Amino acid sequence: MPDPLRLLVITGSPGDAALVGEALRKAALPAETVSYRQIAECLDALRREPFDLVLLDPGLEPGVAARVRSDAPGIPVVLLVSRDGLDAAVRALWRGADDYLVRERLTPELLVCTVRHALALKRAETVLGRVDRLWCEIGRSLHEGVLVVDTGGTILFASARMAEILGYAVGRMQGASFLSFVDQGDVPLAKALIERAGRERAEAGLRLRRSDGAAIDARIAASPVTGVNPGYPGVAVGVADVTGQRLAEEKARRRNTQLYVINQVVRTATSSADMDELLAGVLERTLELLDFEGGSVYLINTGRSRAELVTEIGLPEGFSFRRRIVDLNAPPYDAVLGRGTAHFVEDYLRAYPQDACAGIQAFASIPIIAGKRVTGAVNLVSRSVHVFSPDERELLASIGREIGSAVERMRLHEHANFYLDLMTHDINNANTVAIGYATLLAETLSGPERDIAGKLAAAVRQSAEIIGNVSTIRRIMEEIPALGPVNLDHVAKSVIYFFPDADIRYTPQDRWVTADDLLSAVFINLIGNAVKFGGPGVSVSITSREEGGTALVSIEDTGPGIPDAEKHLVFEKFRKGGRKSGKGLGLHITRTLVERYGGRIWVEDRVPGHPERGAAFRFTLPACPPVTGRSG
Repeated sequence: MPDPLRLLVITGSPGDAALVGEALRKAALPAETVSYRQIAECLDALRREPFDLVLLDPGLEPGVAARVRSDAPGIPVVLLVSRDGLDAAVRALWRGADDYLVRERLTPELLVCTVRHALALKRAETVLGRVDRLWCEIGRSLHEGVLVVDTGGTILFASARMAEILGYAVGRMQGASFLSFVDQGDVPLAKALIERAGRERAEAGLRLRRSDGAAIDARIAASPVTGVNPGYPGVAVGVADVTGQRLAEEKARRRNTQLYVINQVVRTATSSADMDELLAGVLERTLELLDFEGGSVYLINTGRSRAELVTEIGLPEGFSFRRRIVDLNAPPYDAVLGRGTAHFVEDYLRAYPQDACAGIQAFASIPIIAGKRVTGAVNLVSRSVHVFSPDERELLASIGREIGSAVERMRLHEHANFYLDLMTHDINNANTVAIGYATLLAETLSGPERDIAGKLAAAVRQSAEIIGNVSTIRRIMEEIPALGPVNLDHVAKSVIYFFPDADIRYTPQDRWVTADDLLSAVFINLIGNAVKFGGPGVSVSITSREEGGTALVSIEDTGPGIPDAEKHLVFEKFRKGGRKSGKGLGLHITRTLVERYGGRIWVEDRVPGHPERGAAFRFTLPACPPVTGRSG
């Protein structure tokens, strides 16, 4: 059952509320009436409580209907008047009332009909208001202009947005020919569009002319306007200004091209093994991507007194800028190498008539910059007419900076390698001599002095181990793996030889795996760990077996083992686990190498469930058939 209507009766006549209530009862319309005699009380009630309809005596005070409508715009207002008050009712209808009833003619049927009509009218008014607001919002948000043209192309209607797009007043466009606003080159296309749109929807891209003469790119959608008479009165044309979109797309395309070229140059630089390969590679890639026919690269020497040619491609004989050494103070290098300013020449023959026979039309010299320091220059030449656009100049400057960063990284890398090679060589020599003397000293001593000599030798061996780990890491980082068949038995035997005093048990087996010459580092680290951390009397066992194309190698020891909570940490870099002190690199290197070969490595208890009875390191390697005539 629907909720009863709530009616607010505002009248100075005591009998009005009773009259209305009696009529509602006779009409059997579920309703609740609330009555007030004072306007202030009425307005207060409207603010506090919900009502469906207001019955109002307009004679209470002038303008009362407008006040009620203003305070309760969504509630219908029906006037309750006498026969002699019809003129006042008409005036009130103009000022906000929705309908009226005459007291002397009030019947239950008329009251119900009027209430329902007023409620329906208010609902319709509300819906229409929402629709109107929606269309207004749509109109304000539209970016497209609208035209209506007749069969001859004369503009009958132009929207405000259309006039804004073309920079005209609306009145100036109406009555003018649509074709007069079309760029001359697109007039035939516009004519065909309007003709086709008389039959069916048609779309096209046109260039239109603004009032200031500027051209805009527009997307046109046209459809026939149908009427009640045969034929059609004209065509409705929607016009979208896509100039900004086209410019944005063009800018994005150019930017993507720049990023692609820079990415290709960076990729070439980072894949180079040395400085010569780097500079030759980036020059060749730049020429290829930007359609230049020749170029060269110069680097400033250490003393910054001159720049020397490092590489060149496609430069003709007799070309002025094809010199092995250039003067930093001579133009254009005083600007390029001295101040880091790019030099562009688009009419080369006019600027350098002495090179008329070289066939060069355009030339660019771009500084190579690392940070804020100029380290060299890239020269580029074109044998065809070439204009360096702002985008291309920006791109070339970016390429110069990327080459500068790559050159700086390569120089730092080469310097680091030089010092590392020097240090590794000299420290290894010193360690070899120190181990020899420490061993001889231990053999000549006894008691505590012998133990001290032994500890000295062990410390030097640890230094040698660190150097070995650093060298291994360096090879892993720098070298591309060259995997092939390796004799596992020969590797194990050669490593065991380095631990003459250790109790190592190994049964030789002719087993081959896929690896490289760094496989010995896996055995050195695992056996060395077992001997170093196993304590006095530790025993080490090495076994291997093949399972489904995979070799499983186990290195077990009888040392103190590794707690369960630390087993998953031992292969992490600089993690030493629960064993004695170490640098935390050996097992990390071991895992890196095993995974490099396509295997995996893990640690278990030698005796399951008893960590204190020793550790068992196990790793897999891809097995391969034996290779005859090779020792591994």
